[in-house]
Amino acid sequence: MDRNSQSASRTPLDELETMSLAKIGAGANEVPSELKYARFPVGELDSVSALIPHNRRGIYVLEFSNGEFYVGQAKNVVTRFAQHRHGNTNHVDPWTDVEKLWFMPVPEAMSLDSIEYQEIQRFRASGRRLRNRMWNVGHDQPSGLDLVIPVEDQQAWALGDGPYDLRGAQQHLEDFGSEPTKFARLVPKEYQELILRDLAFALKELVPSAVELEGKYWTLTDCPSTSGGRWATLSTGFIELLFFPRACEFPDAKAEKLELMEGVGWLNTVPGTVLPGRTQDYWGFEYESSYGGFLDAWAFTATYPSADSDAINYAVGDLEQFCNQYPEVLDGARKFALQAMRQNTSGMFKRWHSKPLVRAVYQYAINQQSGDSRDS
Repeated sequence: MDRNSQSASRTPLDELETMSLAKIGAGANEVPSELKYARFPVGELDSVSALIPHNRRGIYVLEFSNGEFYVGQAKNVVTRFAQHRHGNTNHVDPWTDVEKLWFMPVPEAMSLDSIEYQEIQRFRASGRRLRNRMWNVGHDQPSGLDLVIPVEDQQAWALGDGPYDLRGAQQHLEDFGSEPTKFARLVPKEYQELILRDLAFALKELVPSAVELEGKYWTLTDCPSTSGGRWATLSTGFIELLFFPRACEFPDAKAEKLELMEGVGWLNTVPGTVLPGRTQDYWGFEYESSYGGFLDAWAFTATYPSADSDAINYAVGDLEQFCNQYPEVLDGARKFALQAMRQNTSGMFKRWHSKPLVRAVYQYAINQQSGDSRDS
């Protein structure tokens, strides 16, 4: 796989001081066309009340001595700064290394939630390292996952030091009942085993402690209606890791036009896995398929609310084959899954989690392992 290295350029800080409101969609008569930050040195200060005596509602940015940033919102930035300085916030420990405070007053007519999200994404896109946990997949702040899998074990797993298995799946089969899946009824027969094969590989190789964390940090949806319909979607945290569309468009053999195709899987990997930078163009490359011969695969930048990904498609049933040929894809998918799980549990997707489909995947994996044992 040929890739051109390209270092991400960082936006100069003075260009981040002004925020255009075009993306917010507010009426021209209600708000100004742009908002601006004022920047204050606060390294020696415990309070910023004298610096900001009025208009304390808005968006603030903390700039740290190590070059990191934190973007937040406040109805009263003086109170919020004191909480950060003394540790009475969700990060618990005091942040004593704050060097500068940026503050941008926001009119009452405007939503702080919306602007905060936009600013987090703008600072991420600028190349700045953020201490934010929300809307910032890939952060290195403490995570709830750390209580289940120690950080050092997470790092070892992501770097190739397993375990990679579905240990305990057999014991959990009875917990899933006997309800039939929509998958067995709706998915074309020629794709069913192939999709189960890919899902079993993904849970074994791409999701840490999959059996233990089922329904908590990853979910599996059965024939969701997402984006025109899918046969299955595997999500880690609240971001999809692997999915199987009923049909989707791809460049034709000459890369001149898009054509509708079936029988493909899409895998998300961390940015930089196969693409040299952020792009909406399709990048094509070949891999040797388990069906025989070489097939085209395509990649492009997929954008989610809290992360981008190098999204890669392949022929359904070929996930293991594909990852074996391109170890960087295996590594990139593991890192994407782990970062998403560190970001959030799967709570918001739990209502759509299909235990019957999980049972089918576990059973497939158990049957395959039994067959391999008999053959050896």
